[in-house]
Amino acid sequence: MKAFLSAQRSALAAVAVILMLGFSLALVMLAGDLLRWERQLDRGDAVLTAGAPLQRVAWEPQTRLPLGVSSAVLGVRDDLDYRRAVRRFWLSGPREPIREFTDVTRRTGAERAVARVAEVDTHPGRRANLAILRGALLLEEARNSPVQREVFVRRAISEFKRAAALDSRNEDALYDLELALRVLRRAGSSDGEGGTARSPLPAPGAGAATSGGGF
Repeated sequence: MKAFLSAQRSALAAVAVILMLGFSLALVMLAGDLLRWERQLDRGDAVLTAGAPLQRVAWEPQTRLPLGVSSAVLGVRDDLDYRRAVRRFWLSGPREPIREFTDVTRRTGAERAVARVAEVDTHPGRRANLAILRGALLLEEARNSPVQREVFVRRAISEFKRAAALDSRNEDALYDLELALRVLRRAGSSDGEGGTARSPLPAPGAGAATSGGGF
């Protein structure tokens, strides 16, 4: 009996050692994946800033652990979702005039993606930027929907106000809010009053050329 118990204790000790070694190896792999994620996120941002084709921008590294596991454990999923939403926005061609139905569906998909990420992101600065992107898409929607133009402009104003409330230092939010209010006034309205007069919206991509110049 004593021999059996001794053998059992030895077996349990061996299992414990194996588990500890496996856990230590997983920690080492996780630490390596953390560095890979940080480097790849920075690399992807640099490529995007340099103006490379959006299809070539990638933020996902080659990891030791499964990609979904490492992103969840390291807490980078929110960062990744935010970047993907921004890329989806620019791939929708927000500054280009709508020529066919696929352009509409592409922008609609981009707005939904941006809205979905904005609902769950906990970072105020990122949420502010996403609100700006939604507002920009709504302004472009207003350009292509004369009957509901004022409705879309007012929705854009709400998004820019939300962005400014989330991040009071975001100059783009303040600029775009002023731009949208100006558009509404030109349409014969104020932010709180209705009207019937119409006027052309600013050119696609207005205010995007300079820093602090909005979309």
